[in-house]
Amino acid sequence: MANVSSRTANWRLLGGGGLILGGVIWTLNVILAQAGVGALGQWPFVIALLIVAVALVFVAFGETGSNGAVGDWMLGKIALIVYAAGFLLLAVNAAAALGATVVAIAAVLVIVGGLLSAYAIYTKGVAKGAARWFLFLPAVVGALWAIGAAFVASLSIWWLGLALALLIGITGVLYLFNSRKLG
Repeated sequence: MANVSSRTANWRLLGGGGLILGGVIWTLNVILAQAGVGALGQWPFVIALLIVAVALVFVAFGETGSNGAVGDWMLGKIALIVYAAGFLLLAVNAAAALGATVVAIAAVLVIVGGLLSAYAIYTKGVAKGAARWFLFLPAVVGALWAIGAAFVASLSIWWLGLALALLIGITGVLYLFNSRKLG
């Protein structure tokens, strides 16, 4: 087994850490919103989505551009960037209320990007153990959440957002503490 250099492992630290931070902020936002505490408005949600988007870019590219969770596989990197773009559009919409068309585009990006990203990370096998397959859970829950947010209002229930936030945070923990060995 070859050891991975500290620079190679930065997708774990930067991507995983970002997913944890974004998931925690998002979780707190949902809990506070359900408790009726809305003094901060949408800003915690916007910040959480922005952090998740940036973290997904780090998961795709790592620090040097070729050492993310999908290695040098360009289609995997594109899938993660599409996933990140979906969260970025949702953050922009939450901040500026751009409308239903932007939400629909973001939802499609989250659905397609999430499922393809999970497949890419699983297929490439850079992530080990549960971290290799766990992104499928937030991808599926995220797809349901995005469908509810954009297309089927009856699916737009608060606990789907909470579940997605928690699963993103757990994904970050799995990435952060993932094995630093290849083979």
